[in-house]
Amino acid sequence: MGEPTGLMQVFQNLIGNAIKFTAPGVRPRVRISASEDEANWIVTVRDNGIGIAPEHFERIFVIFQRLHAQDLYEGTGMGLAICKKIVERHGGHIRVDSAPGSGTSFSVYLPKAAA
Repeated sequence: MGEPTGLMQVFQNLIGNAIKFTAPGVRPRVRISASEDEANWIVTVRDNGIGIAPEHFERIFVIFQRLHAQDLYEGTGMGLAICKKIVERHGGHIRVDSAPGSGTSFSVYLPKAAA
């Protein structure tokens, strides 16, 4: 169970970022998968992009915090902060795994609805 417009915004942003943050001359590859654990549905968006250094993992979810100059990658610095807020409003959480030059993986954990 979830609010369709908000969840759509989360995945549009994650997929858009996966395409946008690709090194020049590299063809973007985006892989979307779904799995589950006991309590959650887990949707993962994985890319072959420029990656994120671990010391920036918390910062990327803070509104208006950009890692790159505006002339390199356009954007407002709001997208991931909004994604985090929407996912948390659904009782879930979002996780990032990445390293510079190795792509990025965002996993969205959403609690399963009670039967």
